[in-house]
Amino acid sequence: MPSTGLTGSLKTMSLPDLLQWAGGGRKTGILSLKNSSLHKKIYFQEGAIIGSSSNDTREYLGQFMLSEGIITEQQLKDAFDLQARTKVMLGRILVKKGLVSEAKVSEILRVKAEETIYSLFLWSEAEFEFHENELPPGDQVLISIRVEDVLMEGLRRYDTSKKIRQALPHNGVLLRRTAKPLPPDIVAKIFPKRMYDLVDGRRTLADVILEAHASEYNVCQVLYVMVQKGYVEVARGEAPAAARQPADSPQALMEAAKELIKSGDSEGALVILEKARRSAGKNPEMNALIQVAEEHFIDKAYRHYLPPKKIPVLKKPIESLTNQDLSPEEGFLVSRVNGSWDLRSIISISPLREVDALRAFKKLRERGIIDLVEGQAKTA
Repeated sequence: MPSTGLTGSLKTMSLPDLLQWAGGGRKTGILSLKNSSLHKKIYFQEGAIIGSSSNDTREYLGQFMLSEGIITEQQLKDAFDLQARTKVMLGRILVKKGLVSEAKVSEILRVKAEETIYSLFLWSEAEFEFHENELPPGDQVLISIRVEDVLMEGLRRYDTSKKIRQALPHNGVLLRRTAKPLPPDIVAKIFPKRMYDLVDGRRTLADVILEAHASEYNVCQVLYVMVQKGYVEVARGEAPAAARQPADSPQALMEAAKELIKSGDSEGALVILEKARRSAGKNPEMNALIQVAEEHFIDKAYRHYLPPKKIPVLKKPIESLTNQDLSPEEGFLVSRVNGSWDLRSIISISPLREVDALRAFKKLRERGIIDLVEGQAKTA
C-alpha cells in the first residue's frame, strides 16, 4: 500500500543524500520534488532508478527531438495536430509518419529520463516527498540506472556548471564567433554544430537556449567548451540590472495578490508574486498561490484576448523589430509567426511554459507588434 515516507527540503537533505538513502535502503517508490512551478519525479525499484518524469516543457519528448535535429518544428506541429484528433502517443505518431524509428524513440526516451534526473543536481531549493511502494504510471518508459552512476554524473555536472558560470556569468551575455574555424570533428556533430550556427553576434545566451529547444545546461556546456577553445567569445557581458526587491513582507504581498485574483487581475497578481518570491525563500503557500494565479491567467487569456485558434500576424515587417527591445521569449515567438500557425500550434512547439508564452503573446499584442485574425491553420 503506497504511503508517504520521508519528506523535507533540499536545504536540509541534499539530493545526493536522498539518492543514497533510497539506493542503500533498496527502496521502492516515487521521489517527488517541487521547485516553484516545476515538478519532477524519480521512480525507484528495490534501490535502482527505473525512470523519471517532469513537467518542464524543455524536457518533453518533442523538444528533445527538435534539439537533436531529428524533426522540424513543422513536423512536430503536424504531429501535435494529429495527436489532438487521434489521442495517439507522440512517439508512435512520429514512427508511423516515418520520421523516426522505434529504436530512436526508445533511445531518446531513455536520454530524456536521464536528463530529468541530472537536472535536479542543479536545483538549490525544492520540497520533496518519498511515496513508499508507489509505482510509476503504466505508460512510463522504464530504464535501469544504478544510483552510484547517477551520483557520479550528477556531481560532475554540478561542478561543471560552476565553471560555466565563470565564463558565461548570466544568460544575458552576447556571444559571437571568432575567426578560428571549427574543426571537422565538431562540424560532424549535429548538436554542437547547431549551437555554433546559432551564435551570430546578435543572439544572447538566453536567445540561443530558446532556439536550441534544449536544456540550459546542455547548451551552456557546449558553448563553454567553444569559449575555452577559442571558437566563440563573449561580445558583451554586462549583467542585467538587478530587480528592486519588494518593500512589503511576503505575507502582505500574498494578501494583495489574492485580492487581485479575486478582482480578475491574475496577471497583476503574478507580477507581485514573482517579485515577492525572490525575498520569500521557501514558501509553499506562495508557490501554491502562484499556481492558482497562473491557472486563472491561462483560462482568461484563452477565453478573452488570446483565443487559441486565432492566427497571429505581424503588424510590422520583421526587419523593423530589431529596435523593439524584445525579450528572448518574445523574439522566439515572433520568429514563429508565419501567418498560418494558430496560437495553440506555436505554443505547442515552443520550449516555453504555456503561461510564459501566453504572457509574451499578450505583451506583443498590447505593443502593436502582432494582431490576431480568424483563419484555418494548416494541418497535416
